[in-house]
Amino acid sequence: MIILLALLYIGYAAAFYYSHKSGYSLLRYLYKRKNINILLSIEIIFLILTSFIVFTSEPFKWAIAVLMLMHLIGIAWLVGNPNSYYEMFDETASLDENMMETSVVSTLLIFAMLALILG
Repeated sequence: MIILLALLYIGYAAAFYYSHKSGYSLLRYLYKRKNINILLSIEIIFLILTSFIVFTSEPFKWAIAVLMLMHLIGIAWLVGNPNSYYEMFDETASLDENMMETSVVSTLLIFAMLALILG
């Protein structure tokens, strides 16, 4: 299951990377207010998978638990206060779009490495 989680993170990062390189920003698409259900669906998939790993594995996987908590906080923030969430994204994205795309891809790849190495 940990390998599946890491592959999902890598696939998600690849989708962001290749969409940006082809001139279309998947990041911009997902972070539009009208696409909140798609973003929540993706986050819930990651939350379910990380929760399953944390609660069914015998030795406690603290790295996976941290990833689970990060997804849970993201979902709670998005559902609880979407205006704040989108204001933060708009401020960050207005600085430099290339930097934002690169940081999202890098973060997802770091998540994949955390899952594989420490999970």
